[in-house]
This record gives sequence, C-alpha cells and structure tokens, in this order.
Amino acid sequence: MNHLSVTDCDAFAERLELMKRSVLEELYRAIVMDESARESWDHEVRSHADEAEALRLEDLRGVEVEIDRARLEDIRQAQRRMAEGRYGVCSDCAENIPRERLLAQPAAIRCAACQAALEAPHRR
Repeated sequence: MNHLSVTDCDAFAERLELMKRSVLEELYRAIVMDESARESWDHEVRSHADEAEALRLEDLRGVEVEIDRARLEDIRQAQRRMAEGRYGVCSDCAENIPRERLLAQPAAIRCAACQAALEAPHRR
C-alpha cells in the first residue's frame, strides 16, 4: 500500500464506503420489492402465464440479490485489506496494483495482468 498516498487511501476508503452503502440500499429495495410482490400476488387472479412470469421475475431478483451480495463481500474484503495495510497489493503476484486500476475497480484484488491470466481459460 506504500505506493498510495494518504490522500489516495482516504479517497479509496470513502469510495468503498459509498459503494457499500449503495449496495446495501439495493439489497434493501430488493427485499422490500420481493415482499410487496408476494403480497400483491396473493390477491391477484392468476393464469399459468402470470405464474410463469412471476417465477421468472422471482428468479431474476434472486440473481440480482446474489450479485449484490457478492459485490458487498468484495467491498468488505477491500476494506479489511485497507485496515490491514494490504490494500492495493495483488493477491497473486504481490506487486502493487496501479492507482489507475484501483480508480476503475476500487475492490480489485489483482493487478490487470493477473486478473487477465485468471480469466483467460474462461474466454473462447
């Protein structure tokens, strides 16, 4: 983390906190929407098409919630690394993650080269 100035660290800490709040708000909205959708579903006349659409939307909301939970965990891990003085250091090669990459992806755990190497087998 020594390649980042105190100002950089403060800015990244603030940005991570804002990101965390945003994800928590999205999760809260998803829970509220899910509850209200269930309540309205209980009072509606239903057809098979309505039931299929409701199930599709429920599945979609479930996927969105899982994505948000994963983002929240990434942010919390970045905050832990910051508290431990490991923020901005690649978990694979132990080199500094460039400031520009952290600006684009504040929760990054790998430098761009290591991330590309990790993703390469999955691309075709």
